[in-house]
Amino acid sequence: MPQKVSAKHLGQAILDSVHHGTYPDTEDIISAEFSPSAIPEALILFDHARGQIEARVRTTSQRSAPDIDGWVSQAKQLRTDIETAHSSSQGISAEAVQNEQLRQHVHDTESKLRLLEGELAFNQRLARALAQIRSIDHAIRDTAERLRRGQVSEAIDTLAATETELESIPSARNIKAVGVLDVEINSIRQEIAYSLNKKWQDSIHVGLLTLSIPQDAQDLSVLAIALHRLGLLEEGISKLANGLEAAIIVPRIQLQKGGHERALVIDGDNMRVAETSSPSNSHQLYDDLRAFIQFLQVHLPTQVVLPLSKVLGPKIVETLISMRLSLAVPEELSALQEFSNTRDEIYRFAAVMGLYKWAGDDQLRAWSNTIPQLWLQNRHNSSLHQVRQLLQRGYGEIRTVERVETQIVSQQDHLFAGNSNNDDWDAGWSDEEKGSLGEKRLQPQRAKQTTDNEEDMSAWGLDDEGTEEDKTNDTNIPADNDEEGDAWGWGEDQDIGEDKRTSQREATTPSTRRVNGHDDPHSRTSEREVTLKESYNITSLPTGILELISYVFSDIDALSEPRASAARFYSTNNSGNMFLYNDCLWLADQLRQMLRARNQRRPNAVASKQKQLQFDDDIAALEAFGKRSYGKEMESQRTIIKDFLDGGQGFGNCTEPPFSQECELAIQSIVDRLRGIHAEWKKILSHSALLQSVGSLLSTVVDKIIIDVEDMSDISEPQSQQLTGYCKQITALEDLFSPQEIAANGQEAVPLTAVYTPGWFKFQYLTEILDSSLVDIKYLWTDGGLKLEYEAEEVVELIEALFDDSEHRRRAIGEIRRASRA
Repeated sequence: MPQKVSAKHLGQAILDSVHHGTYPDTEDIISAEFSPSAIPEALILFDHARGQIEARVRTTSQRSAPDIDGWVSQAKQLRTDIETAHSSSQGISAEAVQNEQLRQHVHDTESKLRLLEGELAFNQRLARALAQIRSIDHAIRDTAERLRRGQVSEAIDTLAATETELESIPSARNIKAVGVLDVEINSIRQEIAYSLNKKWQDSIHVGLLTLSIPQDAQDLSVLAIALHRLGLLEEGISKLANGLEAAIIVPRIQLQKGGHERALVIDGDNMRVAETSSPSNSHQLYDDLRAFIQFLQVHLPTQVVLPLSKVLGPKIVETLISMRLSLAVPEELSALQEFSNTRDEIYRFAAVMGLYKWAGDDQLRAWSNTIPQLWLQNRHNSSLHQVRQLLQRGYGEIRTVERVETQIVSQQDHLFAGNSNNDDWDAGWSDEEKGSLGEKRLQPQRAKQTTDNEEDMSAWGLDDEGTEEDKTNDTNIPADNDEEGDAWGWGEDQDIGEDKRTSQREATTPSTRRVNGHDDPHSRTSEREVTLKESYNITSLPTGILELISYVFSDIDALSEPRASAARFYSTNNSGNMFLYNDCLWLADQLRQMLRARNQRRPNAVASKQKQLQFDDDIAALEAFGKRSYGKEMESQRTIIKDFLDGGQGFGNCTEPPFSQECELAIQSIVDRLRGIHAEWKKILSHSALLQSVGSLLSTVVDKIIIDVEDMSDISEPQSQQLTGYCKQITALEDLFSPQEIAANGQEAVPLTAVYTPGWFKFQYLTEILDSSLVDIKYLWTDGGLKLEYEAEEVVELIEALFDDSEHRRRAIGEIRRASRA
């Protein structure tokens, strides 16, 4: 049973728990009951402990009293500061309100200031505008006064300054006064223009068939400048060109009734077109036209004649072509030779126009180059017109014609059935005479046929190229128009006719029979020559058509030698052979297209050699002729280049004067020559043909240089450097082989030199070898592409020529040879 604990101990345990936060450490106190009787004792303990605490508090308060006073004074100061801050904040708020009021007042004042400034600026602008208007008004009056005094140039200067000043006025369109001034300026401009135009007409008077230029060049020059400043010169030039065309050009060029033409008469400053009874004279016409141009060149200043030539030149050429030249192209081929004089006059007149820089000279030359096409067109139209006239005439005159046929027949034929006697008309002739007679009849025909063939073929230069089959085909040229032939029924019996002619040829060849190996004496006497005649009627239509065909054939014979004169025609140009090459290829291509289109238009025509034109051989010959001209030009250029290279004398003494100068001259001449050829042929050949031709010439150069360098047994270091410089000059020609199409993505285009220049890579490696060490050369051979272009012995010979004998050289040569064998 637990011990009874006193009230004092219980109260002390509670006090310790409250005051110190401790718990009883004895079981008795923990398990004891707190009875009501123990309360008073516990309260006494509590009061005593409270007293102790209060005493300690009083003691502590007394000790810290000075600190508390300081805290109190600080609290009072803080209160004072708070009140001061509050009053300050109220003052700041009041000032902020006052500042906002001041800011609003400033804003209002600024607005009023800006308004006043705007008004002031407007007044200033208005004052300046009024001053400008007053100045412009005075300038307008001054311009009018100068114009009345005849000072046109000064009036134009003043007017230009006035217009500039008028445009500088701000908002000029909204000012009515400016509009009034603009009207006055336009009025003065019109007065000046009228005055200038009147002076222009007085200075250059164009009347009916007359032209007079009394003013000197100085006055006209000033007048032209004044018109140009007003923008009226172009209109004046146009009117002058139209007036000269109507008054001088057309009347002089146009033929009068009866084929007469007028003449141009120049008397000092006057020119007139006079009536004459002279027949047409092309030489006099072009003399007059040249005199007309020279007259204008002399009497008109540059400011007038230069723009006038650009307008009047084409008018002269167009009038000349339409009124004289187109009508003067003859239909007769024989008259073309006479027309060549007119063509020469055209070229001379075009040269005069070019000399004075008159426009239209190129147009005139271009027309002269179309003379063959115009003649062919006129000839074609004339032939069609003649055929239509023949058809419109109908049958015309009916006449009787005979068909004569001679054959050699035997006695077995029915023709001799009733006549077996020997008293025929040729009975007295011997077999030899009859045989010789047949031969005599055949020989002229054969000779004529052979001569004709030789003439036709020699004109085209095909004697060495053609075959006997070609010559035979040329003698049987079918008609030009198969459609017309089919319409007339020509050629329907052609196959029969061929068989008949074959039988006739067999019949005309005397046949001899052999009996027991000997000639039959009766075989010749049993044959006779019989002439058969029969008559029939025809209309006049085939006779007219035959005459027309004969006329066309005569033109064809006359035109059978175009290539014979081609050399003389193209020789006038430095690149004539290249033009001839292009012309031949283009003409051959056009002919093929024409024949192809013609065959497509006639899908149902009989495709036989007898009924269609076969121009394949002629087209091929034309192409071959053009290619030969190309080859001749290339060979000529190769010869020139080889001559330049020969001037270097093998480059063996390229470092020793004066041979070094010769070598440098040779290389520079080659570079200049190739660049000149490229620049000249670029305007003629296609891009691929240009690269091919220049590449071929460049290949000639590099091959010769490679051979010359390989032939050198000893190459010193200065020689090596000099040869490397020469090679680099040749390599710079790579820019001539740029592709026609620019590389995509902005990349640099790769030159096509190696494609068109055989041996180019080998030449590049030669440059590397001349400028490399033994180590570099070995690397190029083992790891580079040197072995693809050079044989091992070639490289060895170059090494032996470039480097002195040493262990390194022998080792390098051995490695190159071993690598080549491997």
